[in-house]
Amino acid sequence: MNYKIIYFICTALLTSNLLACSPKNSSVSQENINKTENTITQKAPITKATRVVALTPFAADVIYHLDKTKLVGIPNGRYTDEVAKTKFADFPRVGRNTAINLEKIVALKPDLVIGAEGFHDKILSRLTELGIPTLQRSIRSWQDLETQTKELATLISSDPNPILNQLRANLNNIPENGQRVLVLLRTQPTSSPNKNSWAGDLLTKFNFKNMAADLPGSGRFPGYLTLSQEKILAANPDKIFLIESASLNPKDFKKLPYWKQLKAVQNNQVYIFHHDGLISPTSISTVEEVTQKLREVALKSSK
Repeated sequence: MNYKIIYFICTALLTSNLLACSPKNSSVSQENINKTENTITQKAPITKATRVVALTPFAADVIYHLDKTKLVGIPNGRYTDEVAKTKFADFPRVGRNTAINLEKIVALKPDLVIGAEGFHDKILSRLTELGIPTLQRSIRSWQDLETQTKELATLISSDPNPILNQLRANLNNIPENGQRVLVLLRTQPTSSPNKNSWAGDLLTKFNFKNMAADLPGSGRFPGYLTLSQEKILAANPDKIFLIESASLNPKDFKKLPYWKQLKAVQNNQVYIFHHDGLISPTSISTVEEVTQKLREVALKSSK
């Protein structure tokens, strides 16, 4: 057998295979893959919205006051179903907190869905996959409140200044007080907001000294932490702000064995605040209510 002929045939076959796997063909294949990946994961762009579904009461309230014709869906909840029931009577509900109905949202054909970080991550991710533009935000400070108001106004082509002026008026005439305060949400475990929360920022704005301000957060919400009995007794604040809601009963604190040892309890300096206001700014009106109460308590401290 002629080994030169065999060598020639083998060389020709090898060259043919190399050409078939050339960089040019490889790059085209990778380009197609990249296009496919982008199609799957790319978030739908947010343009000017005319059909907005709000998953938080604050977003629903702001959109309503900016231009209620742009609001097509709202969350269930205390504010929309009880406090402002008449105002929101004609708006479809899509669920509450993390129990949001995807089918109801899709049926409303929104061009923007607004939700909260930590609460609506999954539902917003699913809506994004369906090509529906979404906006995910959280309010952990007064600056966040104003920023979200301006952002929503821009997205629906409205003027935010009337609402911003109304909100900013709540920060006028804040007295000096320097009182040491703890905000307590529940008895077991006892949680409290630090400075990286809406409540913590409000306390700072109204010149209260939050005893939990610099303590590190725990759990999925970095603005809140768990306080032990020992830490509460060690803090021994001048005032205690207890939180009430459908699931939080301030009277439960009276059952704690150490409760009467606290200076604030002995001096009758325990105040009740609703969750909708001090913990979460559910509406423009609840912001007004909580700031008014904080001002009143601060005035008592300054006398």
